[in-house]
Amino acid sequence: MPDSTSTSAQRPTSLRIWLVVGLCLAYCVAIRVLPYVLTAMGTQAEWFTMNFPWSLTPILAVGLFAGATFRNPWVAGGLLLAALVASDLGIWAVSGHFNWAFYVGTPFNYLCMLATIGLGLTLRNDRSWIRPIGTGLLAALVFFVVTNFASWITLPEYTKDLSGLASCYVAAIPFFRNMMIGTVVGTVLLFNPVVLSLLQPGQSGEVAGNQRPSFGR
Repeated sequence: MPDSTSTSAQRPTSLRIWLVVGLCLAYCVAIRVLPYVLTAMGTQAEWFTMNFPWSLTPILAVGLFAGATFRNPWVAGGLLLAALVASDLGIWAVSGHFNWAFYVGTPFNYLCMLATIGLGLTLRNDRSWIRPIGTGLLAALVFFVVTNFASWITLPEYTKDLSGLASCYVAAIPFFRNMMIGTVVGTVLLFNPVVLSLLQPGQSGEVAGNQRPSFGR
């Protein structure tokens, strides 16, 4: 059983990781709901709708980071799922349109997001900085392929042939670009060796429920 000195040394770092993940998820929720809030207030112009950086969030990077640093992956997955549901509930509450928030493709979005927790587990014992970035890009690519294939299958506006499939993927390219940018930026910041060193309590400590990240050291 750890002594009180060891326990007190561990607690600040655990709280830091919870705080980092929580703040990042709160930002992801806010940026997703923002356009609907502005529309409800009557302050959103058409140019804003056309140029808003949809999908430009570090949500995939946060999932990787939570999976890599939380001892219990179920807790990490629960936090991520709670943020996803909260953002959709916010869209529903603000817009008044249930189908804008929860639609046929929503489960595919959730599953792809939650898969980042599993990918994050593979980074726990990795010491490099490059691998998390590559894993983040892979997560973004998988999300793009899977969710848009689901959109092609479920949405009536796309013909169920190769032409319709191609149109679906082409239409999603701007969202994919923004998600790639958000994922790379988020991964660089969260898995930065300097940031990781600040989150670690020292050579004898542990993080986020007794799991020490060994990458970036």
